[in-house]
Order: sequence, then structure tokens, then C-alpha cells
Amino acid sequence: MTPKIATSRLADPGDNWHGPVVEFTTDDHMTLIVNMPLSASEAEVDPINRALSALTALSGSAEAERASRGLDGGASSARTAQNLAELEDQLNQGLEDSFPASDPVATIVTSTLPKRGTETG
Repeated sequence: MTPKIATSRLADPGDNWHGPVVEFTTDDHMTLIVNMPLSASEAEVDPINRALSALTALSGSAEAERASRGLDGGASSARTAQNLAELEDQLNQGLEDSFPASDPVATIVTSTLPKRGTETG
């Protein structure tokens, strides 16, 4: 399910030194903060609309980045096929180094009983 913007607000209008800060909260409670650069030419433009335009551009850029990494639309891992082969090798080496993972359960109990008749007195 794709999250949707539930609220948007101007968190900080900015000043002569800092640009505006816009905060978006999604319906699944994720918060995205857009800290925009100070731009005199865009000072009269609504900061929330500027932030939405930036997010739209970023969305297209994110899709291009996912494609360049070889990720499909539903993948949650950022590992490439080359990294997976390296991970597999490291896992196998770790398993070999730690074998056996624990000592086997003892089936024979050995104990030494005290000798009788060796009392001192």
C-alpha cells in the first residue's frame, strides 16, 4: 500500500538566513521534512507547493536510482547480485568456522565416588 500525505504544514517560514521548512506526515505516521534552501526569486511562491514539487522530482529520481541498482518494485533489500554472492561466501565461511555450533549432549555421566574407610580421627 502506498502511503498518502495526511497533513502538511509550514514548520518554519525561514528568515534572511534560512529557507522554509515544510513537514509532511503520511497516513502511516511517517514524517518527511523538506528543508528548502533560501531563494529570493521563489520567496513569493507558496513553500508547501515548492516542497511538493521537490518531492515529485525526488520521486522520479528515486525510481531511476532503484532501477540502476537492479531493484524491482517490491524489493526491500538494496543488495545487488554481486553482493549476494559475497554474502553467501561469508556465511559459508562463518558456518565452517563455528562448526560444531555447540558441544554434543553427553550421554555418559562419569563421576568418582569417594573412597570409604579413609576417615581420620
